[in-house]
Amino acid sequence: MRGRILVVGTGLIGGSIGLAARRSTGSLVAGFDVSLENAEAALAAGALDEAVTDLETGIASADLIVVATPVGEIPATIAELAKHATDATIVTDVGSTKGTIVAEAERLLGPRRPFVGGHPMAGTEGEGVSSARTDLFEDALWILTPTQTTDSDAYRRVNTLVTGMGARTLALEPDEHDRLVALVSHLPYAIATALMTLAGEDGDPRLFQAAAGSFRDVTRTAGSNPRVWRDIFATNRDAVVRELDGFTSALDRFRSAVAEGKWEELDALVQAARTARKRFPAKGERAPVDPVVVEVAIPDRAGVLADITTALGEGGINIEDVWVDHTPSGGVLRVLLDGGDTARRASELLESKGFRTTMVAEQ
Repeated sequence: MRGRILVVGTGLIGGSIGLAARRSTGSLVAGFDVSLENAEAALAAGALDEAVTDLETGIASADLIVVATPVGEIPATIAELAKHATDATIVTDVGSTKGTIVAEAERLLGPRRPFVGGHPMAGTEGEGVSSARTDLFEDALWILTPTQTTDSDAYRRVNTLVTGMGARTLALEPDEHDRLVALVSHLPYAIATALMTLAGEDGDPRLFQAAAGSFRDVTRTAGSNPRVWRDIFATNRDAVVRELDGFTSALDRFRSAVAEGKWEELDALVQAARTARKRFPAKGERAPVDPVVVEVAIPDRAGVLADITTALGEGGINIEDVWVDHTPSGGVLRVLLDGGDTARRASELLESKGFRTTMVAEQ
């Protein structure tokens, strides 16, 4: 896909789109931001070929416009685009809620100007274009939300852009998207926020020293921008409330089992969760057929993770996933592999290089 792309909003996602699109499509990528400083920073970072200071001018010369502003600003941004976009201009967005946005975009742009809703399920803990990455969307899921009125050629072109940046696409109706992400994205943020609020109110400074890697992992998103999440919850309120109610009910069952000593019931809840977790793959669309974890004790020194992954790569061992539990002295690297034979080879290889390993079969 070649042509001219206009990215409106040059933060983390917009900047990453610019970097990836310039690399993969050969298109000229222009960018507009209400903050000229942000747009100039994106230009300096190589995310843009041109920083546009006048939105109308940028719209006039664009074949495809990607709206990457915060969720709460997307409808107003599209209203501004609607004043100047031609029938040949394709508009898409990256908002993490879709029902309200898609309906409003189709109303504002009308039947002749194509709109394709989108949501890349990718991000980092950082904010702004300084955290943008060329590979942010590689093997990430990018949900597209066509409706009965979506132009098929416009959908194809947006899909081509997205897959060209390395993402996998999934088509969902806007309301179905909002139902699913309320559970897998919005509810986890609410849980992370509640946990960190509870920890912060505890008042014991030793609590954060005692917190293990699992607590850090669960609460990672609690450091996100509160304004972003206010907009998300405001535009997906009904679905989020339903999932909060469902989670509250599940937590009540868990509490009841513990409080009343119903250990068999607790075992059943834990086993059901364990079984359900195996239903999603470690990466991409493929899950390991015979998942085995090799736990590697790692010292606190620079480059140790690179040493381990490089050694496994040179040994022809494919890593399905990795994660680290940190300790003051270093930590434990957990390497997910496919098959006992592969895990044994990995363990022997790493032990020959001085690492202590333990194999754990996933049940």
